[in-house]
Amino acid sequence: MTVGEAAKSRAGVQVGVRAVAVSAVTAAVTAEIGWVLFKLLINKVEWPSAKARIPFPQLDVVTGKALQVGGVTIQRSAIFTVAALAVCAVLLWFFINRTRLGRGMQAVSQDPDTARLMGINVDRIIVVAFALGAVLAAIAGVSQGLQNNNIDFRMGFLAGLKAFTAAVLGGIGNVYGAVVGGLVLGVVEAMATQYIPGQFGGSTWKDVWAFVILILVLVFRPQGLLGARVVDRA
Repeated sequence: MTVGEAAKSRAGVQVGVRAVAVSAVTAAVTAEIGWVLFKLLINKVEWPSAKARIPFPQLDVVTGKALQVGGVTIQRSAIFTVAALAVCAVLLWFFINRTRLGRGMQAVSQDPDTARLMGINVDRIIVVAFALGAVLAAIAGVSQGLQNNNIDFRMGFLAGLKAFTAAVLGGIGNVYGAVVGGLVLGVVEAMATQYIPGQFGGSTWKDVWAFVILILVLVFRPQGLLGARVVDRA
């Protein structure tokens, strides 16, 4: 290596070190300024408690005065919930049984590999299924919010367990079964609250009796109330 080439090499190394040092200093100063601004903004923002219940917007048509029908008091929010259930059940049945995408969803649920060989986009079907579930969960959340007048981040836990219980009770994959399972579950809870005496009665034990019914159904009819028995011949 000649003297000139060695000088150029040393100059290149010095320029590289200087660029790295400038970049490091710039990044440190930028991070410090960002942290200071972040702390100033955070101190001015009022964050609600994670466990606080947030009031849900109320609609007079849905949450107004309860209706009296033959001596029975019916909350308007309950009517909205039942109407939403009926509309969603009909639309879901039509989507699954009368549309190309719904039939593809049935095929993927039965055998994903064969469905893929038949030209069905399995990944797309899975995305649609999750999106559909999110839409239905949102409608259920709105119904719960209108009924309870408030929402919190834990409100879906028990409702999700009850929904899964109703689906298993009626028969997984059967829309009618899910509706019937939910109805049976609600009636069992109400009857247990009203008619079971002693320390095992009352609203405290209604969830326990609901899951007892689920266990009994799984033992004596594993396919659910309206589910079809599947025989594995493999």
